[in-house]
Amino acid sequence: MPITIQSKARPGIQKGKKKSFSFSSGSVKQKELFFFLTQLSLMVEVGISLSRAIETIRVQTTNDYFKKILEAMVKDIEEGHQLSAAMSRHPKVFKSVYVNMIRSGETGGFLPRVIDSIIEMLEKQQAIRSRLRGAMAYPMVLCGLAFVVTLFVLIGILPKFMVFFEGKYHILPPTTRIMMGLSVFLRSYWWGCILGAVGLVAGIRVYLSSKAFALHRDWLAIHVKLFSKLSNNIYTGFFLRTLGTMLENGIPLADAISIAGNTIENTYYKAYVENIRTIIEEGGHFSKGFALNKNIHESVKQMITVGEDVGKLPEVMLKLSKVYESETEESLNQIASLIEPIALVFMGIVVFIIVSSIILPMFRLAGAMK
Repeated sequence: MPITIQSKARPGIQKGKKKSFSFSSGSVKQKELFFFLTQLSLMVEVGISLSRAIETIRVQTTNDYFKKILEAMVKDIEEGHQLSAAMSRHPKVFKSVYVNMIRSGETGGFLPRVIDSIIEMLEKQQAIRSRLRGAMAYPMVLCGLAFVVTLFVLIGILPKFMVFFEGKYHILPPTTRIMMGLSVFLRSYWWGCILGAVGLVAGIRVYLSSKAFALHRDWLAIHVKLFSKLSNNIYTGFFLRTLGTMLENGIPLADAISIAGNTIENTYYKAYVENIRTIIEEGGHFSKGFALNKNIHESVKQMITVGEDVGKLPEVMLKLSKVYESETEESLNQIASLIEPIALVFMGIVVFIIVSSIILPMFRLAGAMK
């Protein structure tokens, strides 16, 4: 049974006269969006009206920013606007890919199925992000611990041993003399070190938010062999899943490619998607544009060609996306298994430097005094 809300054509939502909705600054976490869509899907499937379903979710929401957005959406729907129109007023929360998929579900009368497709997309994205964070968490913790231990040794422990080494610097190894110099510098110019650290952090934050960093990061991800395979698997898997899901739900190919391209953050992969869209608009086949990516295996290109020829392109895309997602998970597992011993070796080197700089000179000093 189709679930649609007829529009009464209010200015501000329809045809080119949309106003961007603005509240005080805030954000909606992906898990909050996931909860919203999951609850909405369940309630719509059992026949609860959209306005009542969203109002019910709004009451349960603890995020005040999201609560206000849901309140505005309830008002729009009660005034006769479709869910997609209400969502489109909040692009910060609801991406264009979600809005267009919801619109196709409203038109075709399969809204719950579309919402479930979006939920599945979010689940896959969250799984990849979790794996990436998990792979980086352990080395980050060890590096942070190594920094804190080194700082504590330089400021709190080494100065107490410097009394024993006074006047005997000629018998000390280079590492000890370097650490003693760092200790004296940190204790004498601690204020300068703090100002320098603050300036460094501020500079890094500015650089990380700049377009230059984004271009450098995107270039490394696509062109450096160390990262290109993993990056290509992530982007291609996401692109095929997004595109296949939209095509399966009735969105035209050219529009779907444009929307999917806008959801990809990498500048160079986005340009590749734009080239595919240009070929489609000029009357060419998707498989021709898809083959432009040299990092994609020939067998995958052939499967896309066959899927396009037999009219099964969405199904082939979704199956291939699962293959890429599996390869991504396997690659992340391999990275995690490699990072752990590397991080342990790094920690061992830090401990060795500290021990060799303090304990071993003590033995050398004791031997010289005999």
